Amino acid sequence: MAPERRSPGARCLRAIWEALVDYGSYWVWIPPLPEAERPPDLAGPAPYHPERLCPELPLTAVERRLLEQLRGRG
Repeated sequence: MAPERRSPGARCLRAIWEALVDYGSYWVWIPPLPEAERPPDLAGPAPYHPERLCPELPLTAVERRLLEQLRGRG
């Protein structure tokens, strides 16, 4: 497929537009949320997540070793 052909003016406007978008992304200040509006800290998988479906099953040997590594004991 042949590349799309644009007029020099359209290419110039496109370059200017992309430059303005890039410039704006660096200089836009987003204020922090007030304490009352902050989302709660995550505390594990969400309800019905696959990791919560079988809490009654014990961990396998590999899973126990991985858990120890994640906790810094291995």
